[in-house]
Amino acid sequence: MARGFLTRAPQTTIYAMLGNDDWQAGNVHLETLVAKGTLRLLHSEKHELGSGYELVGYAHVPPTPFTIKDGERRDLLDDAVGGQRCTACVSQGAKIIVVDPCRYFASMGSIEEELEQLPMVQDYGKTVYVMHSPPFHTNLDRLFDGRWIGSRAIRTFVEKYQPYLTLHGHIHESSEISGTYWDRIGQTLCINPGQSTEELYAVVFELEDIAATMEHTVFGPMAQMQNVHC
Repeated sequence: MARGFLTRAPQTTIYAMLGNDDWQAGNVHLETLVAKGTLRLLHSEKHELGSGYELVGYAHVPPTPFTIKDGERRDLLDDAVGGQRCTACVSQGAKIIVVDPCRYFASMGSIEEELEQLPMVQDYGKTVYVMHSPPFHTNLDRLFDGRWIGSRAIRTFVEKYQPYLTLHGHIHESSEISGTYWDRIGQTLCINPGQSTEELYAVVFELEDIAATMEHTVFGPMAQMQNVHC
């Protein structure tokens, strides 16, 4: 699919990052595509976008009740691990193994710690972060029942460094529940397109003039959506 797209749009750069529902062992196959020049991986990597803009990725999310734990971390360093509804498993090479979630999370760094270990950037005001988990208590992390379930560590990171733009996913129904696919934390614009129907939920924009050009494939232009400033 990526090859076919690049044939039609050869000047386009494709960036990819696995989510929490993906086994991290799949990165081996993505790295093959990287070696062929088909795409670039994002997690814990930095890329130049031109005109002084940089792109940094971070894939991990706070613990969920679900089985796959490869892409999950404690949110804050001092967080306790809550009950797990399903058996906790991680990928280990070609195998899937069962783990004790408390011991597993204790053995891994927290999101709070890992965010501070991301590559250094030249100017946060010209940096785009792709973070799978949305920041806590925003329009981007509302569950079907209205609860906020985003990352407190990511919110603190955005409040502290005020990057130019952050792009998120993870909470599929959030745009439907909150009524918008974007929000602001201070001066930082944050976006989560969502994905709750069979239609393609995507956002397109010009990087240097997002407010005037951003449009959602389902909800329309940014100016038509209500917003709450966090």
